[in-house]
Amino acid sequence: MWDALAFLLLLLLARVSARWISWEAAGVWANLLWFIYQNEWGTGWLAYLRGLGVGVVLAMGYGRPGLVWALTPWPLLIYLRFRAPLLLPYLYALGEGMMAGLLLYLAGFRSRQAR
Repeated sequence: MWDALAFLLLLLLARVSARWISWEAAGVWANLLWFIYQNEWGTGWLAYLRGLGVGVVLAMGYGRPGLVWALTPWPLLIYLRFRAPLLLPYLYALGEGMMAGLLLYLAGFRSRQAR
């Protein structure tokens, strides 16, 4: 419950801050804040990767490829000292987040462009 509320608050913060800075910079900061929240007060790496998956799909839906690159799990890789094999067992959570993001995208959380 608190993770979903924190995620929505972070999305709102990123959307508001994107008015002053680029979407990519807002995504880097949102990614870092989400990692810190999940590592310190949240439920851990699985929720962090699920949130990233949702963010990646929504960024693709809004047509922001730079934002997708900003939402790679780079804080987790730095935390693991770039030992990528330690991350492999947790990558299924990224896929679960992408599926949840796809459901949000299909539910209407996508860019509506004029034709």
